[in-house]
Parts: sequence; C-alpha cells; structure tokens
Amino acid sequence: MTQGVKTLIVVLGAAAAIAVLYMAPKESSTKKEKAEDVAPMAASSGFNFDSFKAGAKTRLQPGDIVKLEKFTAFTVPSDYDSAAAIWDNAGLPGIGASFFEKKAKVDNTEKSFLNAAYRYFDGFKMAQDSLERAYFVDKSIDNYKKVLELNPDNLNAKTDLGVCYAEGTSNPMQGIALLREVIQKDPKHENAQLNLGFLSVKSGQYEKALERFNTVLKNNPARIDAYVFMGQTYIQMGLKDKAIESFETFKSLSDNDKAIAEIDGYLKELKATP
Repeated sequence: MTQGVKTLIVVLGAAAAIAVLYMAPKESSTKKEKAEDVAPMAASSGFNFDSFKAGAKTRLQPGDIVKLEKFTAFTVPSDYDSAAAIWDNAGLPGIGASFFEKKAKVDNTEKSFLNAAYRYFDGFKMAQDSLERAYFVDKSIDNYKKVLELNPDNLNAKTDLGVCYAEGTSNPMQGIALLREVIQKDPKHENAQLNLGFLSVKSGQYEKALERFNTVLKNNPARIDAYVFMGQTYIQMGLKDKAIESFETFKSLSDNDKAIAEIDGYLKELKATP
C-alpha cells in the first residue's frame, strides 16, 4: 500500500481508521515486534500507568491541571466525566479511560464500562511502543468483557472485543470467532462484516474480503467507503483496472470534497503506474 492510499483511508472516517491496522503493509519482525509477541508481556511488562500519566501532564493546560486537582475526591459521578473530558481534549483518551473505569467500579453500568473500553482501545491504537500497546489493549479487553457480562446482546461491544483480540493479542482466532458470532446473530452488522473483511485482506484471503465488502454495500448502499476498501483489495490482487473502477465509483457517489481530492490524486498516481 502506498502512502497515498493510507492517507486516503484516514480521510474517510473513524471506521476506515481501523482498516489501516489491517490493510497496511506488513513490517518485518526485525523492525517491529509482532502482535503475538505483545500480549504475553502485558502482565509483567513493567509499564507504569501512573508514570505515563504524570509525564502526559505536560500536554495539559495549567487551568486543566487545577481542575483535575479539584476532582480528586470525586464526590459526584459527573466528576469522573469531567476529568475524562480533560484528557480526551488533550488527545489522551487512554488516560481518560481510567476515570470511566473508576466510575464503572462505583456505578457498575454498561455505559461506564463501554466509555472506558473504547477509550482504552483508542489508547492502544495511539501507543508508541509494545509495552504501552499491551497495557491498553488488555485494559480495553477487560472493560469490553464487563460490558458483555452486563449485556451479552451488545453486538457493537462484542465486535470491538473481537478486534482487540485480533489486532492486539496472541489469539487472533478468538477475535475472529467473536466477529463471526456477531454476524451469525446479525448478518447486517456492518462493523463486524468490515472487520472480517480487513482480517481477510491481512491474511491474503482477498476473495473473502471482497465478499464481505460487497455484503456491506448490499445491506447499506450508502456505506460507500466500502468501494475504497474494495479498491485497496484489488490493488493487492494486482487488478489495477478493477481498483480504478472501485475508486471511480466511490468518487461518483461521494460529496466529501476532501476525500474526492484524495481520490483524484491517487487515481492519477495509479493510472501513471505501468
């Protein structure tokens, strides 16, 4: 995948951002630790969350630091939300997650555990090294599990949990099994279908990936970013003409000027390639 395509995927939205995890070129294990080497390190990684949080305070405004000090007692539930919002606004959702996790231990609600879980997963995606990644994905998994204990029918949480296992642990098949459980219960679940498609691309099962993306479009023709994912897949299959056709289809259906500009630039690059 070229840098142009990775940029394009990010432009298309939050769901597309997950695609970068799966559709980016695989790096050599000599350059970066493999995912299966990460999860077992979590329990004894030596990652110190308190030190991480203390170091991150440099990214806060002085007024925000003062506000955080006022929340130390957490006399009302909204204090947890307010503290988390400060870290969210600073671009550090993994720290904000810890406040929702504390709140969840008080109110034991699905919503609080969910707020912690997806923020921890955002922290995982933003992590700078394997120790940090291991810590945040483990915390995300723990909180998604608690969500499902309270509500086993939360298919969005089960999908996210599947992605956590597939991308951040040594048990990717456990993640795939969870995603399959979701589509067995709801064949139209878009995120589960998309993520199974991304995983199929990652494992070189391109035809299966195309089936997943086509299923998404069949169930929801408005989900036009699927054409971009199909184009990506065709490129990896060596089918440049089919890739161009998919990108052109996306362009004809989109009203996102920024995405269209990215598509135009990439199509120019693609058509100029022998």
